[in-house]
Amino acid sequence: MIQIAVCDDSQQWIGTISTLLTNFQEKYHEELQIEEYSSGQELLADYEKGERFDLLYLDIEMEEMDGIHTASHIRQRDNRLLIVYVSGHEEYLRELFETEPFRFIQKPIEEQRFEEVFCKAVERISSRKKQYFYYQSGKNIVKLLVQNIIYIESDKRKVIIHTITDTREYYDKLDVVEEKLKEMRFVRIHKAYLVNMDHIEAFQYDRVALSDGTFLSISEKNRPRMREMFWEYCREDGGND
Repeated sequence: MIQIAVCDDSQQWIGTISTLLTNFQEKYHEELQIEEYSSGQELLADYEKGERFDLLYLDIEMEEMDGIHTASHIRQRDNRLLIVYVSGHEEYLRELFETEPFRFIQKPIEEQRFEEVFCKAVERISSRKKQYFYYQSGKNIVKLLVQNIIYIESDKRKVIIHTITDTREYYDKLDVVEEKLKEMRFVRIHKAYLVNMDHIEAFQYDRVALSDGTFLSISEKNRPRMREMFWEYCREDGGND
């Protein structure tokens, strides 16, 4: 199931977007749970209660709290949410970059464009939810959801996995782990660190800030490759393909 929120202060646009999504649910055989919000405050109130979504369709110009400020507050709690701005105003595009949008859809909505964005979002969400990392700890084979891994470090003969909820360790080499995760969104920033790109909050020349507040150094050897991969990642997330 994909959890979707639609936030707009116009009931007409909420109805239009929800109807399109319902039609796609039947067309693509996707199970969608759609929640509707008429203000940013309503949406944030549910976030405070622990509600989380995979995909958010968000209007920019709303009374009291606009879409950009709403998204900024959400990003403090959820860096994995895919945000699709839906607006008739393109002059905000520079400001939107700060909240890491997935796509921008202009009003009035073109159904073909809306469908293309929906399919891209489903593809991204589905790939995240299906990826697992397996490792052996003693006699046990442990299955770990990749999206929950923030970063992995090596300490002598041990590998330490830092997740959104805890830390695990087992005996292995980071080179072996990197090979297992090579098709996923991980980047080696240091001989001791392998980082999940989805959990990078900020990138600087010589270090990264991660979603759990950790700062990790980027070795001089890995800086050119890290810079290239990070900007490629940003183009994939924010481009208009």
